[in-house]
Amino acid sequence: MADQRSDDISVVGRGARIEGTLTSAGSLRIHGRLTGAITVEGEVSVAAGSEVKADINAQTISLAGRVKGNLTAPGAVVLPEQSRVEGDVHAQNVTVHGAVTGDVVAEQGVRIGGQARVEGDITCKTLAIEEGAYFAGRSNMSDTGR
Repeated sequence: MADQRSDDISVVGRGARIEGTLTSAGSLRIHGRLTGAITVEGEVSVAAGSEVKADINAQTISLAGRVKGNLTAPGAVVLPEQSRVEGDVHAQNVTVHGAVTGDVVAEQGVRIGGQARVEGDITCKTLAIEEGAYFAGRSNMSDTGR
């Protein structure tokens, strides 16, 4: 029998405010406010208008809201135009179209979109910065990523 936990999705609703440590074997969607720490085996998705003050550890992370805390994912981190991150980002691959104030470390590649703003150092194997992007920091391209 297949493990059902990977299909589980927990939701923090728009009007919800949660403080503490949130742990899940499935995925998590945040539409409200969360303060504390998040550890999820699946994907964490933070909706536009959401506010998170927590370190997030998940397989993949996608956010359109605001996060004050570090993001860590063995998979990908995707930050669309509306996203705002104050903290470091560590992942296999990172795509930034929003704003990051902190260091970005990727085992493989970092892609910075034309509307993005990154203030911090970037360490990765491959780096692509589109015209129009703002990047203030140092880049270190190495075979080791982290």
